[in-house]
Amino acid sequence: MTATPLSAGRPRNLKASFGVLGAAFIWGSMVPLTSLAVTTLDPYYLSAIRYSLSVPALGIIAWIAAGRFPLRRHLPWGRIVPLGTIGMGLFVLFFTLGVKYSDPITVAAMFSGAPIVSAVMMRVLEGERLAPRLPFAILLAVGGGMLVAFGKPQSVASQGFRGGEILVLAAMLVWAWYSVKSQRWLAVHGLTQPEISLLTILAAAAFLWLAFLVGWATGFAQAPTHVVSPLEWLNILWLGLACTGSAVLLWNYGVSRLGVTVATLQLNLEPVFAVLIGVALGAQAGWLQLVGGIVVLSGVLWVQMAPRKA
Repeated sequence: MTATPLSAGRPRNLKASFGVLGAAFIWGSMVPLTSLAVTTLDPYYLSAIRYSLSVPALGIIAWIAAGRFPLRRHLPWGRIVPLGTIGMGLFVLFFTLGVKYSDPITVAAMFSGAPIVSAVMMRVLEGERLAPRLPFAILLAVGGGMLVAFGKPQSVASQGFRGGEILVLAAMLVWAWYSVKSQRWLAVHGLTQPEISLLTILAAAAFLWLAFLVGWATGFAQAPTHVVSPLEWLNILWLGLACTGSAVLLWNYGVSRLGVTVATLQLNLEPVFAVLIGVALGAQAGWLQLVGGIVVLSGVLWVQMAPRKA
């Protein structure tokens, strides 16, 4: 897998890159929308319902794409369950609680370091060395992401340490682990990327509902005490169908062909897309954010333009 980003054919890499960019565009809305959702909804309830909403749509996609019913005998549940519960279930819980007990700017800045986390995870788990162009590209991606996160006009850099930052870091670690092991453990069994996405999300949804029910019974989680408004439901549907279902499918497709480190590098365009979405909705963008976007894009292009190996 070490040489995949450099040796794979250009058309294959471009398709995978577009998949990761699609995930980055969708996830660009996830931090602000999650921050908005947890002001009125319990984080455990929100996590469980958003993952459940994506299951039917992914089930249909997986069935059509593979030409077989995705839930069948002899599936490697011994691998699917830990990937779903740890890699996805704990990720969304840590992420949602981290956003609730931190602030969106700090979270966006921390996720700018995701390429470093992924590179370290690949080194520890798989012994993978960085391709020659990757260290400089990671530096550009992380630096540019920080500029995008902190370059908002007339805003403080963050609200100081609030505790959620530790949960955000934990979320980054388990997601990097999931991204590596989902391909190592499940693709070798002949599962397609839609099937991998569906089965791990299904396991995550079961785990999240169990966590919510335990929390509800013990008093640290609660169901909505108000009538959920149409706008809240629209937010939940986007977080479930787009940010969970579609984006995870695009991400797994990209990782399977680019490798975790390169895919995560391209994912640093996520805060850039978040700024563009905000500008389209009427927000202002600072010049530092524009410069940061160019820097991140430069890092992505630096890797994509690497000469092919024989």
